[in-house]
Amino acid sequence: LWLLCGILLVVIPLFATFATENVWVKESFYRAQPAVSFTNELFLIASGDTVNSAVGWSNQPSLQSLLPPEVKVPLVRSSFSDFNHDGVADTLKLTVELPSSSMRHLTLLAVYKVQVQGKVSEELSGLMALDLSSPYLASGISVYGQMVFRQKLPLFQSVEVRRLYAASPLEVNWTSNWIPAQQPLTLEALLARYAQRNETATLEQLVPAMWDYRPSETFKVQVTMEVPPQLVYYVPMATEVLKFAWMQYLSFLIPTWILLEWFKGVVFDQRLVQTFVIPQVPNSKED
Repeated sequence: LWLLCGILLVVIPLFATFATENVWVKESFYRAQPAVSFTNELFLIASGDTVNSAVGWSNQPSLQSLLPPEVKVPLVRSSFSDFNHDGVADTLKLTVELPSSSMRHLTLLAVYKVQVQGKVSEELSGLMALDLSSPYLASGISVYGQMVFRQKLPLFQSVEVRRLYAASPLEVNWTSNWIPAQQPLTLEALLARYAQRNETATLEQLVPAMWDYRPSETFKVQVTMEVPPQLVYYVPMATEVLKFAWMQYLSFLIPTWILLEWFKGVVFDQRLVQTFVIPQVPNSKED
């Protein structure tokens, strides 16, 4: 009976643990707030009622061919707010004032540096992409949203910082193999290239964009972006996998041990099996 209970004490928890089908954790996640900052990289095109009214600006030399004939330098201001004083920006604001009176369409690309900490350390470039239109000529627009960190596949843990996607989405290497198939270069190709990355950080609008129709000598763009904690998916290391598997096995081992102890007590107390009482044998034979 003791041998049978010992075998059951090992087999039953082991079978129950593997029956749950999640013994070996292949993917896990945690929540962390990334550190986000504006890199001063901008691409802007605004147009009115006609094609000839389009104006643009960019500080990326490789994107000058995508701008309209008329280029105007805007006034760009960036700021952030840290409400809980933890050294990480909770809200970022971007203001762009273009020296043009009224516009109906806006295309805006802004690059942000995103740093993810925790189980996985990574630096990547986030892209704020806006493409908005108004039915009437407007003097400005206000956009409110939040940054969203997306992954297609989980990340592997490493002591080194992952910088695979640290390069700017607006940067173009004219000697790369990607360029020949993208001639002439278009914004669609740049956005598609960024979307193919495993990790991306983009702006998700929380409310509809609000156009300003008040008379003004400039066209003002205001973008407010919240930076909430994000879910980061990663592949756990062997120590974490074994720890989680042991916790599951132990959760079945303890109840099984209690039941087997109760079962042995019932068997011996009720004498369901033949038992013998062996008296203590003396250590030495008395004369």
